[in-house]
Amino acid sequence: VDIESMTRDPATGRIWVGYEGANAIDRLGGDMAGAKRVRPTAMQRWSENSGAEAMVRLADGRFIVLAEGSRSASDTAFPGVLFASDPVGGAAGQTFRFAAPDKYRPVDMVQIPDGRVLVLVRRFHLGLPPRFTTRLMVADPADIRAGGVWKGTVIASFAAPLPSDNYEGIAVRPRADGRLDLWMISDDNRASFQQTLLLQMRWDPRATHAQQQ
Repeated sequence: VDIESMTRDPATGRIWVGYEGANAIDRLGGDMAGAKRVRPTAMQRWSENSGAEAMVRLADGRFIVLAEGSRSASDTAFPGVLFASDPVGGAAGQTFRFAAPDKYRPVDMVQIPDGRVLVLVRRFHLGLPPRFTTRLMVADPADIRAGGVWKGTVIASFAAPLPSDNYEGIAVRPRADGRLDLWMISDDNRASFQQTLLLQMRWDPRATHAQQQ
């Protein structure tokens, strides 16, 4: 029952949700009815508590799904699957790995208008009290290769004194001037040392794109 990821087709209103534990993907209609489920072969061996943590439907109809769990505690590359189309419809998936900064894990992602993807990565710091730091990466789906490692660029870091917590969700709203409004939300897990925060930022993706080229 642990939904960790969600994505939507703006043309049809269909919604896809990803589950940990079951390593499954459900597709629902725009009215949230008629759910259909698939458990992709490429996701079957993902960690029970670190499964389909991030998922995005790309504008061209492909899907990317990333796991939060890795093969070992020291591994900085995480399992991913690129589906050629709707995985619930039986589309085949090619596996790859996503490279995150040391001790950071992917927790959500969203596509931006130029075709690239923003990936939210989070690190848990054990202490009294425990704390979190977050980074925001940008990566190009065109760079995904079967069996390869998908790499991105860190464009922002969030740590004290900035409002820092267990950020697990990201959304994007394009602006008329070409910049983007970015929204991040944190999960308090009903813990005394955490908060539910909604953080808004404004970012110009053209500057980062020019630097990468």
